[in-house]
Amino acid sequence: MWWVMIWVMLLLVSGVYLGWRVWGLWGQTRQLGSELAAASRRLDEVQGQLELLGERIGSPEDLAVFAGPVAARIKRDRAKAASRRARRLRRASSRPAWAKHVE
Repeated sequence: MWWVMIWVMLLLVSGVYLGWRVWGLWGQTRQLGSELAAASRRLDEVQGQLELLGERIGSPEDLAVFAGPVAARIKRDRAKAASRRARRLRRASSRPAWAKHVE
């Protein structure tokens, strides 16, 4: 009769252990669901921004992340030079007449 008590105790302990593990798994599943929902929201935001930038970016390869460092640096330097030229022209057009000859 004592061996029946041992088997009942083993079944009870294993049931408690399995219940504890399932409860932990349920908590992890809920956390995963909330993380997936947050990631989905972030992805929607990024896709919305990409739609806004769609005409400026032709393909993903045009992104600086995928460009080589040398090519990205050259492109950045050209953009900076163009910006400086445009600024210089804007400033020159807004100078008073008596200061137009000064560079």
